[in-house]
Amino acid sequence: MKTKSLLAGIILATSSSVAFADQFYIDVGVDFGDNARNQAAGATTTGWLDQATYNYQSTTLVTDADMNGPDVGDAITTVGGFTDVASLGFNAVEGFLPNSFGPESDNGYGDWGLTFQFELTGSLGPALATNYTSGDITFFYFEPGDAVGDFVELFTLDFLSIAQSLGGPSLRTMVSSVGAGTVNGVAAGDVFNFADGSMGDLVGDMVDVFSFVDFNTDPADVTITNNFDGTFTLQGNHDGSISFQIPEPSSLAILGLGLLGLGGAARRRKS
Repeated sequence: MKTKSLLAGIILATSSSVAFADQFYIDVGVDFGDNARNQAAGATTTGWLDQATYNYQSTTLVTDADMNGPDVGDAITTVGGFTDVASLGFNAVEGFLPNSFGPESDNGYGDWGLTFQFELTGSLGPALATNYTSGDITFFYFEPGDAVGDFVELFTLDFLSIAQSLGGPSLRTMVSSVGAGTVNGVAAGDVFNFADGSMGDLVGDMVDVFSFVDFNTDPADVTITNNFDGTFTLQGNHDGSISFQIPEPSSLAILGLGLLGLGGAARRRKS
């Protein structure tokens, strides 16, 4: 019982020392202008940001196992994000929300852009709620006039868990990899940066970079198409936001000390 109590205390202390959202800045390697305000790390960077907001289109294929129309328990696969250059207007980061000390620089955002693609699987819940259980989301950098093949992969988020709300699902994800390319001479893994280092450095050092990805969905905005083959297609235009979360070094130290304590307790019991 003591061991279980100790473990519970470690987990509680670790989780409670993780900030809800860590600020970040973006370094795109070029000063795009309109950048005199609150630069985070020089003229090629934005200011310190809290989150990015975006719009997106999604298409969900519903497997109607009970032949009763889209309802609770039906398997789903949702894809979304850009498919070609023409779709960028509906599938891209729209802007950033700065901290309370703003306004922060966006380094001429609009002369460069961020977009994404995703695929998620799971099942339907009540009122067409999407209960995802797996999938990933990949973010890209682009500039006007780029072909899709010129987009630079920045990072990929892997699904961890989901929380439902009246506004739609919020996904907890984790950065699983960073891209191998460069953005105006900046390594893809060094484009997004935190107080503790770049995303690429943190991932390389085995530090977990978590993210909250909100999908604001309204069933009233979703069109339902019967494919007459045992499946239905749900389509809609939505918006959302993304923020990041990194465990504080103190939480990792607490966890390490706790595990050492558990090891010692186990050895004492065996002796």
